[in-house]
Amino acid sequence: MSGAANLAPVLLALAAAFCFALALILTQYGLRTMPSWRSPLYSIGGALVVAWGLSVVFVDWRGFSLEAALIFAAVGCIFPVAVSILAVRSNEKLGPAVSGAVGNVTPVFAVLGAVLFLGERLGPGQVAGLAMVVGGVALLALRGGAGGRTWSVWVLGLPLAAALVRGSIQPAIKTGLALWHEPLAAAAIGYTMSTVVILSLVGRRAWRAGPGHPAGVRWFLAVGFANGTATFLLYAALGLGSIALVAPLVALFPLFAVVLSFFFLRGEQLHAVGLLGIVVSVAGVILLLVGT
Repeated sequence: MSGAANLAPVLLALAAAFCFALALILTQYGLRTMPSWRSPLYSIGGALVVAWGLSVVFVDWRGFSLEAALIFAAVGCIFPVAVSILAVRSNEKLGPAVSGAVGNVTPVFAVLGAVLFLGERLGPGQVAGLAMVVGGVALLALRGGAGGRTWSVWVLGLPLAAALVRGSIQPAIKTGLALWHEPLAAAAIGYTMSTVVILSLVGRRAWRAGPGHPAGVRWFLAVGFANGTATFLLYAALGLGSIALVAPLVALFPLFAVVLSFFFLRGEQLHAVGLLGIVVSVAGVILLLVGT
């Protein structure tokens, strides 16, 4: 792959990382006026409207592939709906910086999935990088609190589970895009299925509870726009580059989250050990990237 061709997936993946981080920050504002159980209705539903609105205009439906569409639909049953639910709960418990940092283990699941199912190979540097990512998360588990937060170790399972879902779906998406290279259609189909899932889970409860707080609705619609944009950018990057290249770059979103937290959430500053955990994890991500 030429240098110019390799630059596109890098930029797309970094843009996806920024949007994922932005969604974490916006979630904190939304949680001030809306319970976490209700928020995915608006974040997923808002992203669905935007995705289909854009796909109608920009997707070449003449190349439609039923096999690819079924892959995207199957992925949509768990992503982004499961990640949205887990992310908002972990954000509520841990704060955006820590919940984002634990998401750094996504490359572990994504790259290992690529090795097992797509035949991609890992070099010694990539293996070391994966180990450093895991070590950084271990430091966060040791002591990474921000804003006076405390938590049980099990709470880290929320962002870890989100990372597992986010990483495990990437080989499937790459397979679907090889059949039909339309990342915007992939996002739209996936969000359709995720909307069906979230409506089946909390739709009746939300209907009985009445309309949500207007401010919370607006914040989580913004979260949905940020996450929807990130999902499209992630799919576009996967369509152009290898998982071993894209996944580590997208996993840089905790760095963006820390910077955005510093400017917009003054009460969410990490302690030294938490910052060290992020540094170690990001160093591991860099090793992964260098080895691609």
